[in-house]
Amino acid sequence: MPTVLSSALLAAGVTMPQGAHANDSTAMIEAGGIELVETPDISLDVEDLYISPSQIRIHYEFFNHSSESKRMLVAFPVPEISAEPEENYGIDNSDPVNFLGFTVLSNGRPVPPDLEIKLTMNGRDYTKLLVDNGVPLHRFSPDYYDQVENIPVSSRKLLADQGLIDWTPGEEWYGKNWKVKATYYWWQEFPANSRTVLDHSYTPVVGGGIVNEQYGVLNNVDRFCIEDSFIRGFRKLLVKGGHPETISKEVRYILQTANNWLGPIGDFRLVLDKEKPDNLITLCINGIKKIAPTQFEFRAQNFVPDRDIDMMVVEMPDW
Repeated sequence: MPTVLSSALLAAGVTMPQGAHANDSTAMIEAGGIELVETPDISLDVEDLYISPSQIRIHYEFFNHSSESKRMLVAFPVPEISAEPEENYGIDNSDPVNFLGFTVLSNGRPVPPDLEIKLTMNGRDYTKLLVDNGVPLHRFSPDYYDQVENIPVSSRKLLADQGLIDWTPGEEWYGKNWKVKATYYWWQEFPANSRTVLDHSYTPVVGGGIVNEQYGVLNNVDRFCIEDSFIRGFRKLLVKGGHPETISKEVRYILQTANNWLGPIGDFRLVLDKEKPDNLITLCINGIKKIAPTQFEFRAQNFVPDRDIDMMVVEMPDW
Protein backbone atom coordinates (compact mmCIF):
# COMPACT_ATOMS: atom_id res chain seq x y z
CA MET A 1 0.00 0.00 0.00
CA PRO A 2 1.37 3.44 -0.86
CA THR A 3 2.52 5.78 1.87
CA VAL A 4 0.49 8.99 1.71
CA LEU A 5 2.18 12.37 1.96
CA SER A 6 0.15 15.55 1.96
CA SER A 7 1.69 18.54 0.23
CA ALA A 8 2.26 20.09 3.65
CA LEU A 9 4.56 17.22 4.61
CA LEU A 10 6.43 17.41 1.34
CA ALA A 11 6.92 21.13 1.80
CA ALA A 12 8.38 20.41 5.21
CA GLY A 13 10.95 18.14 3.59
CA VAL A 14 9.51 14.80 4.75
CA THR A 15 10.15 12.18 2.04
CA MET A 16 9.91 8.42 1.95
CA PRO A 17 11.28 5.92 -0.60
CA GLN A 18 8.96 5.06 -3.11
CA GLY A 19 -0.14 6.81 -9.56
CA ALA A 20 -7.88 11.12 -15.66
CA HIS A 21 -6.72 9.18 -15.39
CA ALA A 22 -1.34 9.55 -16.87
CA ASN A 23 2.13 9.14 -18.26
CA ASP A 24 5.33 8.74 -16.29
CA SER A 25 7.54 11.77 -16.02
CA THR A 26 10.71 12.52 -14.10
CA ALA A 27 10.03 14.77 -11.15
CA MET A 28 11.52 16.61 -8.22
CA ILE A 29 10.16 17.48 -4.80
CA GLU A 30 9.92 21.21 -4.19
CA ALA A 31 8.00 23.33 -1.72
CA GLY A 32 4.36 22.61 -2.39
CA GLY A 33 4.86 19.09 -3.71
CA ILE A 34 5.95 17.29 -6.83
CA GLU A 35 6.94 19.29 -9.90
CA LEU A 36 7.64 17.53 -13.20
CA VAL A 37 10.98 18.23 -14.86
CA GLU A 38 12.60 17.38 -18.17
CA THR A 39 15.49 14.93 -18.43
CA PRO A 40 18.15 15.23 -21.17
CA ASP A 41 19.62 11.73 -20.89
CA ILE A 42 16.78 9.21 -20.85
CA SER A 43 14.61 8.42 -23.85
CA LEU A 44 11.22 6.72 -23.91
CA ASP A 45 11.79 4.16 -26.66
CA VAL A 46 8.59 2.12 -26.29
CA GLU A 47 5.16 2.86 -24.85
CA ASP A 48 2.42 0.26 -25.14
CA LEU A 49 -0.79 1.64 -23.65
CA TYR A 50 -4.10 -0.17 -23.06
CA ILE A 51 -7.16 1.86 -22.01
CA SER A 52 -10.63 0.64 -21.09
CA PRO A 53 -13.20 1.96 -18.61
CA SER A 54 -12.22 -0.75 -16.13
CA GLN A 55 -8.44 -0.96 -16.48
CA ILE A 56 -5.39 0.85 -17.78
CA ARG A 57 -2.11 -0.95 -18.45
CA ILE A 58 1.13 0.66 -19.60
CA HIS A 59 4.39 -0.93 -20.71
CA TYR A 60 7.41 1.40 -21.01
CA GLU A 61 10.95 0.84 -22.20
CA PHE A 62 13.43 3.60 -21.34
CA PHE A 63 17.09 3.95 -22.28
CA ASN A 64 19.72 5.89 -20.35
CA HIS A 65 22.10 7.28 -22.98
CA SER A 66 24.61 8.68 -20.48
CA SER A 67 27.66 6.95 -19.02
CA GLU A 68 26.34 7.49 -15.50
CA SER A 69 23.53 5.72 -13.70
CA LYS A 70 20.63 7.95 -12.76
CA ARG A 71 18.47 7.72 -9.65
CA MET A 72 15.43 9.84 -10.36
CA LEU A 73 12.07 10.59 -8.86
CA VAL A 74 9.35 9.41 -11.25
CA ALA A 75 5.83 10.80 -10.91
CA PHE A 76 2.50 9.58 -12.23
CA PRO A 77 -0.19 12.30 -11.95
CA VAL A 78 -3.88 11.39 -11.88
CA PRO A 79 -6.48 13.74 -13.43
CA GLU A 80 -8.14 15.98 -10.85
CA ILE A 81 -11.12 14.50 -9.02
CA SER A 82 -14.26 16.34 -7.93
CA ALA A 83 -14.75 16.77 -4.17
CA GLU A 84 -18.52 16.23 -4.41
CA PRO A 85 -19.36 12.94 -2.63
CA GLU A 86 -22.23 12.29 -5.06
CA GLU A 87 -19.64 11.76 -7.79
CA ASN A 88 -18.32 8.40 -6.61
CA TYR A 89 -16.66 7.51 -9.96
CA GLY A 90 -17.40 3.84 -9.29
CA ILE A 91 -14.32 3.58 -7.06
CA ASP A 92 -14.17 0.67 -4.59
CA ASN A 93 -13.44 2.30 -1.23
CA SER A 94 -12.08 -0.89 0.34
CA ASP A 95 -8.63 0.73 -0.03
CA PRO A 96 -9.16 4.50 0.28
CA VAL A 97 -5.41 5.18 0.10
CA ASN A 98 -4.43 3.33 -3.07
CA PHE A 99 -7.91 3.92 -4.49
CA LEU A 100 -6.80 3.11 -8.04
CA GLY A 101 -5.07 -0.16 -7.17
CA PHE A 102 -1.97 1.35 -8.77
CA THR A 103 0.96 -1.05 -9.25
CA VAL A 104 4.53 -0.58 -10.48
CA LEU A 105 6.92 -3.20 -11.85
CA SER A 106 10.53 -2.20 -12.50
CA ASN A 107 12.25 -4.76 -14.72
CA GLY A 108 9.64 -7.24 -13.51
CA ARG A 109 10.04 -6.51 -9.79
CA PRO A 110 7.34 -4.80 -7.69
CA VAL A 111 8.09 -1.26 -6.51
CA PRO A 112 5.84 0.23 -3.77
CA PRO A 113 4.87 3.76 -4.83
CA ASP A 114 4.14 6.66 -2.52
CA LEU A 115 1.11 8.88 -2.99
CA GLU A 116 0.87 12.65 -2.69
CA ILE A 117 -2.60 14.15 -2.27
CA LYS A 118 -3.36 17.84 -2.70
CA LEU A 119 -6.67 19.61 -2.26
CA THR A 120 -6.61 22.43 -4.80
CA MET A 121 -8.71 25.15 -6.41
CA ASN A 122 -7.73 27.02 -9.56
CA GLY A 123 -4.24 25.53 -9.34
CA ARG A 124 -3.59 26.71 -5.77
CA ASP A 125 -2.90 24.31 -2.91
CA TYR A 126 -5.42 24.57 -0.05
CA THR A 127 -4.67 21.20 1.55
CA LYS A 128 -3.70 22.44 5.01
CA LEU A 129 -6.57 24.91 5.28
CA LEU A 130 -9.18 22.36 4.24
CA VAL A 131 -7.83 19.53 6.40
CA ASP A 132 -7.51 21.85 9.41
CA ASN A 133 -11.20 22.67 8.98
CA GLY A 134 -12.47 19.12 8.88
CA VAL A 135 -12.17 18.11 5.23
CA PRO A 136 -10.81 14.54 4.97
CA LEU A 137 -7.73 14.01 2.84
CA HIS A 138 -8.88 10.68 1.43
CA ARG A 139 -11.62 11.29 -1.12
CA PHE A 140 -12.76 7.64 -1.24
CA SER A 141 -12.70 6.75 2.47
CA PRO A 142 -15.93 5.06 3.67
CA ASP A 143 -16.78 7.96 6.01
CA TYR A 144 -15.93 10.73 3.52
CA TYR A 145 -19.56 11.74 3.02
CA ASP A 146 -20.30 11.98 6.74
CA GLN A 147 -17.14 13.97 7.44
CA VAL A 148 -17.47 16.43 4.59
CA GLU A 149 -21.17 17.05 5.22
CA ASN A 150 -20.67 17.73 8.93
CA ILE A 151 -18.04 20.45 8.85
CA PRO A 152 -18.68 22.96 11.69
CA VAL A 153 -20.48 26.22 10.90
CA SER A 154 -17.39 28.24 11.85
CA SER A 155 -15.31 26.30 9.33
CA ARG A 156 -17.97 26.67 6.64
CA LYS A 157 -17.87 30.44 7.03
CA LEU A 158 -14.07 30.47 6.73
CA LEU A 159 -14.06 28.22 3.66
CA ALA A 160 -16.88 30.18 2.04
CA ASP A 161 -14.91 33.40 2.50
CA GLN A 162 -12.06 31.75 0.57
CA GLY A 163 -14.43 30.65 -2.20
CA LEU A 164 -13.71 26.99 -1.45
CA ILE A 165 -17.38 26.27 -0.85
CA ASP A 166 -20.69 27.81 -1.92
CA TRP A 167 -22.72 28.09 1.26
CA THR A 168 -25.61 30.15 2.57
CA PRO A 169 -25.73 30.44 6.40
CA GLY A 170 -28.52 28.34 7.81
CA GLU A 171 -28.50 25.82 4.97
CA GLU A 172 -27.29 22.25 5.43
CA TRP A 173 -25.97 21.65 1.91
CA TYR A 174 -22.99 23.45 0.41
CA GLY A 175 -21.14 23.21 -2.90
CA LYS A 176 -17.58 21.91 -2.88
CA ASN A 177 -15.30 23.92 -5.16
CA TRP A 178 -11.96 22.26 -4.46
CA LYS A 179 -10.48 19.35 -6.39
CA VAL A 180 -8.47 16.34 -5.30
CA LYS A 181 -5.11 16.02 -7.05
CA ALA A 182 -3.30 12.71 -6.58
CA THR A 183 0.21 11.86 -7.76
CA TYR A 184 1.91 8.49 -7.37
CA TYR A 185 5.71 8.61 -7.27
CA TRP A 186 8.80 6.53 -6.52
CA TRP A 187 12.58 6.60 -6.83
CA GLN A 188 13.73 4.83 -9.98
CA GLU A 189 17.18 3.60 -10.98
CA PHE A 190 18.20 4.02 -14.63
CA PRO A 191 21.55 2.19 -15.11
CA ALA A 192 24.11 3.77 -17.42
CA ASN A 193 23.87 2.85 -21.12
CA SER A 194 21.05 0.44 -20.31
CA ARG A 195 17.38 -0.23 -20.90
CA THR A 196 14.85 -0.02 -18.04
CA VAL A 197 11.40 -1.57 -18.33
CA LEU A 198 8.46 -0.23 -16.31
CA ASP A 199 4.94 -1.67 -16.17
CA HIS A 200 1.87 -0.14 -14.52
CA SER A 201 -1.72 -1.13 -14.09
CA TYR A 202 -4.58 0.61 -12.34
CA THR A 203 -8.31 1.20 -12.32
CA PRO A 204 -9.08 4.57 -13.97
CA VAL A 205 -11.20 7.27 -12.41
CA VAL A 206 -14.27 7.12 -14.65
CA GLY A 207 -16.64 10.04 -15.22
CA GLY A 208 -19.86 10.18 -17.16
CA GLY A 209 -23.32 9.11 -16.12
CA ILE A 210 -26.82 9.04 -17.59
CA VAL A 211 -26.89 10.68 -21.04
CA ASN A 212 -29.31 11.40 -23.84
CA GLU A 213 -28.65 12.77 -27.32
CA GLN A 214 -28.50 16.39 -26.21
CA TYR A 215 -26.86 16.00 -22.82
CA GLY A 216 -23.80 13.83 -23.23
CA VAL A 217 -23.54 13.69 -27.02
CA LEU A 218 -24.38 16.95 -28.81
CA ASN A 219 -22.97 19.09 -25.99
CA ASN A 220 -19.70 17.10 -26.11
CA VAL A 221 -19.05 17.15 -29.86
CA ASP A 222 -15.84 19.15 -29.59
CA ARG A 223 -14.53 17.45 -26.46
CA PHE A 224 -14.74 13.92 -27.90
CA CYS A 225 -14.64 14.79 -31.63
CA ILE A 226 -18.06 13.20 -32.07
CA GLU A 227 -18.93 12.51 -35.70
CA ASP A 228 -22.28 11.96 -37.43
CA SER A 229 -21.68 8.21 -37.54
CA PHE A 230 -21.43 8.13 -33.73
CA ILE A 231 -24.68 10.10 -33.40
CA ARG A 232 -26.43 7.66 -35.73
CA GLY A 233 -25.06 4.75 -33.72
CA PHE A 234 -26.22 6.41 -30.51
CA ARG A 235 -29.77 6.73 -31.85
CA LYS A 236 -29.79 3.06 -32.86
CA LEU A 237 -28.56 2.10 -29.39
CA LEU A 238 -31.45 3.97 -27.78
CA VAL A 239 -33.97 2.32 -30.10
CA LYS A 240 -32.51 -1.12 -29.44
CA GLY A 241 -32.50 -0.55 -25.71
CA GLY A 242 -36.00 0.90 -25.67
CA HIS A 243 -35.01 3.89 -23.53
CA PRO A 244 -34.57 7.62 -24.26
CA GLU A 245 -31.29 7.65 -22.38
CA THR A 246 -28.35 5.44 -21.56
CA ILE A 247 -25.01 5.72 -19.72
CA SER A 248 -21.55 6.95 -20.66
CA LYS A 249 -18.14 6.20 -19.19
CA GLU A 250 -15.49 8.88 -19.65
CA VAL A 251 -11.79 8.15 -19.23
CA ARG A 252 -8.98 10.72 -19.25
CA TYR A 253 -5.30 9.85 -19.61
CA ILE A 254 -2.52 12.41 -19.25
CA LEU A 255 -0.24 11.70 -22.21
CA GLN A 256 1.69 14.91 -22.80
CA THR A 257 4.01 14.40 -19.82
CA ALA A 258 5.82 11.90 -22.08
CA ASN A 259 7.38 15.00 -23.68
CA ASN A 260 9.55 15.42 -20.57
CA TRP A 261 11.76 12.54 -21.69
CA LEU A 262 14.58 12.81 -24.25
CA GLY A 263 13.15 13.03 -27.77
CA PRO A 264 9.82 11.63 -28.99
CA ILE A 265 8.32 8.25 -28.05
CA GLY A 266 10.19 5.89 -30.36
CA ASP A 267 7.46 3.26 -30.78
CA PHE A 268 4.00 4.18 -29.51
CA ARG A 269 1.05 1.77 -29.46
CA LEU A 270 -2.39 2.58 -28.09
CA VAL A 271 -5.15 -0.02 -27.70
CA LEU A 272 -8.65 1.20 -26.80
CA ASP A 273 -11.19 -1.29 -25.53
CA LYS A 274 -14.92 -0.46 -25.44
CA GLU A 275 -15.46 -3.78 -23.58
CA LYS A 276 -18.71 -4.85 -25.28
CA PRO A 277 -19.31 -5.19 -29.06
CA ASP A 278 -22.52 -3.10 -28.95
CA ASN A 279 -20.87 -0.25 -27.05
CA LEU A 280 -19.88 2.98 -28.81
CA ILE A 281 -16.52 4.71 -28.44
CA THR A 282 -15.25 8.15 -29.46
CA LEU A 283 -12.17 10.32 -28.85
CA CYS A 284 -10.00 12.85 -30.67
CA ILE A 285 -7.36 10.85 -32.50
CA ASN A 286 -6.82 10.04 -36.16
CA GLY A 287 -5.55 6.80 -37.68
CA ILE A 288 -7.31 4.27 -35.45
CA LYS A 289 -8.07 0.83 -36.86
CA LYS A 290 -10.25 -1.96 -35.49
CA ILE A 291 -8.29 -5.05 -34.38
CA ALA A 292 -10.95 -7.00 -32.44
CA PRO A 293 -14.71 -6.88 -31.78
CA THR A 294 -14.16 -4.43 -28.90
CA GLN A 295 -10.64 -3.12 -29.52
CA PHE A 296 -9.09 -0.38 -31.64
CA GLU A 297 -5.41 0.35 -32.23
CA PHE A 298 -3.30 3.41 -32.99
CA ARG A 299 0.42 3.13 -33.75
CA ALA A 300 3.08 5.74 -34.44
CA GLN A 301 6.84 6.02 -34.66
CA ASN A 302 8.72 8.97 -33.15
CA PHE A 303 5.46 10.10 -31.61
CA VAL A 304 5.16 13.53 -29.95
CA PRO A 305 1.85 13.82 -28.03
CA ASP A 306 0.14 17.18 -28.56
CA ARG A 307 -2.93 16.44 -26.43
CA ASP A 308 -4.10 14.16 -23.65
CA ILE A 309 -6.52 11.30 -24.23
CA ASP A 310 -10.19 11.98 -23.44
CA MET A 311 -12.36 9.00 -24.31
CA MET A 312 -16.09 8.31 -24.01
CA VAL A 313 -17.69 4.85 -24.11
CA VAL A 314 -21.49 4.61 -24.33
CA GLU A 315 -23.39 1.46 -23.44
CA MET A 316 -26.99 0.45 -22.85
CA PRO A 317 -27.22 -1.16 -19.41
CA ASP A 318 -29.69 -3.79 -18.30
CA TRP A 319 -32.10 -1.32 -16.72
